[in-house]
Amino acid sequence: MAKLWFGNSLGKKRVIAECETFAEVMTEIDKFIADANDRWPNKKPFKRYYTRIWNEDGQSVFDVGSHVEFFYFDLPYPEDEHGFVDESEVLNR
Repeated sequence: MAKLWFGNSLGKKRVIAECETFAEVMTEIDKFIADANDRWPNKKPFKRYYTRIWNEDGQSVFDVGSHVEFFYFDLPYPEDEHGFVDESEVLNR
């Protein structure tokens, strides 16, 4: 199990789940977004319009559209022979 972190716009990170697979990571990210929308019903709901994934400092970084808040997973996402991340496997689940 590896930790999934949420990093807010102030650079603070907190653990939100422990996951074994990248499919589980995406499920936990969606749960986190849904829970946040439930906590602040008067605020415009956040939607995940896209997901970009890259590796940085041994972690996978997930950008789900906020531009200032990211999710971090303690395992790097598999890269192809050119060093690129192919998100299609996890995003087309």
